[in-house]
Amino acid sequence: MSGARQGAGIKEEEAPMYISEEIAEIVTAVEDLPPSVSDATRRCILDAVSAAVTGQGTPGGKAARDGAVAAWGSGSIPIWLSSARSTEMGAAFANSAAVTMLDIDDGHRAAAGHPGASIVPAVLAAVHEDPALAPRAVTAVAIGYEVGLRIAASRDVRTLDTVITGRWCGQGVAAAIGWLKRLSPRVIAEAVAAAGSVAPIMAVAEFTEVGNHVKEAIPHATANGLASLHLAQAGLIAPLDILDDARIFSRSTLLDGLGERWMIESCYFKPYSCCRWIHAPIDGLLKIMADENLTFQDITKIHIDTFGKAMTLNNQKAPKSLEAGQFSIPFCLGVLATRGPEALVPMTDPDLLNDPKILAFASLVEVAFDSEMDSYFPSAVPSRISVSSRGATYSETVMAPLGEPSNPMGWDALFGKFHALASHHLASHQEAALRRALDDMRLGDLAPLLSELARPAMEPERVLVR
Repeated sequence: MSGARQGAGIKEEEAPMYISEEIAEIVTAVEDLPPSVSDATRRCILDAVSAAVTGQGTPGGKAARDGAVAAWGSGSIPIWLSSARSTEMGAAFANSAAVTMLDIDDGHRAAAGHPGASIVPAVLAAVHEDPALAPRAVTAVAIGYEVGLRIAASRDVRTLDTVITGRWCGQGVAAAIGWLKRLSPRVIAEAVAAAGSVAPIMAVAEFTEVGNHVKEAIPHATANGLASLHLAQAGLIAPLDILDDARIFSRSTLLDGLGERWMIESCYFKPYSCCRWIHAPIDGLLKIMADENLTFQDITKIHIDTFGKAMTLNNQKAPKSLEAGQFSIPFCLGVLATRGPEALVPMTDPDLLNDPKILAFASLVEVAFDSEMDSYFPSAVPSRISVSSRGATYSETVMAPLGEPSNPMGWDALFGKFHALASHHLASHQEAALRRALDDMRLGDLAPLLSELARPAMEPERVLVR
């Protein structure tokens, strides 16, 4: 730590730098993004906003909004698509919760987690507070992704007790907002170290049998990252050597190519409202049912061979909440088979939990560990699905579900996802205005998006049946 180095009589400028300091020095020198990185970053912003459109109206999203104002106070920064306003920290928390609530936000394979739900709300909250920062916002988002993802990927994901995003996204927030506000490398390094020191660590925030709104503690870690930055600005000293334990963190993953190769370009996007580890079985079942012209009544058994981490999901066949359902392979396949893929975009209908057809189908699903599938994790999240019907068995192996970099969702697909989410939760004219603002953001103007996100959501028009 810096105090120890000074106490040993080593001049600060002569001391070797800790990794957190090296990261801060490199990212503060970043000026502009390559065009491909800028484009990837804007797609991530679109995806985060799309997820928030629906997430803000869920019970968890509403609780996060009201609780954020109570915890951090009223302020001038909008809590998206509502009349509520809070401080930078309160708004970032609430908006982060809205993005993450339905588990339809982006992620990254090497990190086994979700950066967008944290970084995008934090950066946009800072720009809401100071619109003069808008020209730097896209680069700030990319930097936040880069730092958070590299910290996450530098660990051996296969051996972790939990892969919750809350362990590392706050460090990404500290780096993003520190760069955005032109803070010194020293302040950024202290903030990254502080955020990592108090990151959520309890495994129970991950895949428990009890569906909950905390899930991966992403909003809490987002607020933690902002708080750590304020504390560092005030002079709080943190353990700058937090990333230097080679038993835990890979130095090369943290530093090699930092500022030159950008991990945000290899993020994945989710077409369905459930854990990413369930998407390969979903894609496989969809293909088999389409190829063989099967209905859910035709199917008598489903067997899933998958990787070890997918076995740690709750996989309840009759979950008690939609949050628990987001982490159940049998339940999600039951929703897909009986209601169609649109019921997973997003999965918000509470009647799903008591639908006898869904529950009966889920009871047909068995999930098993497969060493071949496991050998690909975390670089891939594959599954092999075998469907029994009409005296025959049909199998499909899905190595890269829709939305992976090798099976991508481009701008058109992401705008299609936006429409699928927004059309059920916004009036048609408000959806159209938000879509135009997202187009403006894609072309480089962030102001219309900030304006539209500050407007309270107007419910879609209902067709009267007489």
